[in-house]
Amino acid sequence: MASHLLASDLNNPDYQGASNPDSRLAVQFYSRPVQNEFESEKQGRPIFTDVDFVRIFVPGDQTSAIDTFAREEHKKRFPMHWAHYQNKHGGDPKEIGTPLSQWPRLTQSQVEELRALKFFTVESVANAADVSLQNIGMVAGMSPFAFRDHAKRFLQVARGDAVAQEAESRAKALDEENKRLREAQEAQAATLAAMQEQLAALARPKRKYTKKTEGVVK
Repeated sequence: MASHLLASDLNNPDYQGASNPDSRLAVQFYSRPVQNEFESEKQGRPIFTDVDFVRIFVPGDQTSAIDTFAREEHKKRFPMHWAHYQNKHGGDPKEIGTPLSQWPRLTQSQVEELRALKFFTVESVANAADVSLQNIGMVAGMSPFAFRDHAKRFLQVARGDAVAQEAESRAKALDEENKRLREAQEAQAATLAAMQEQLAALARPKRKYTKKTEGVVK
């Protein structure tokens, strides 16, 4: 019953009546990284972008929960919740890159420590200024400058792998195209040979038979 009410409420942004059904909904806007498949394949490493989401549910009934991308209709329907989220996180940078959690070198606890220092991606470490590196200390189990060098090498290797993979994909695509061309040529040659055989058969003189002698009339 609750899930039905929630779905009907969300599909009824202009609801009017004695009571507003939104008053019984719990609404939370938040941000989470979403992988960009195109850029990940292009760069040879997982690339994520921070995207705004919204979670809506009836308190006490988790079966009614809706968790989806925050669209304009959600922002207009729940303006106070959206304003609260913007006031709290609107100034946060939208990170684009490889999350530290996707870097095998780091443990989860190290990732969390670095996130507390506002380092969210491998790129943010690789491009960090010397002054910013001082804040890292020995969080990664090595000097911050060595840590930055490892981040740079990780990105370089990933880019190299991406170039090699792209070259391999192009070579494979070329082989497949050549195979298709050969098959098409072979099919065309077979069709031409069949047509020539038919023409030759039509050009050959036909022998005639009579019912009386059942012989051949030349």
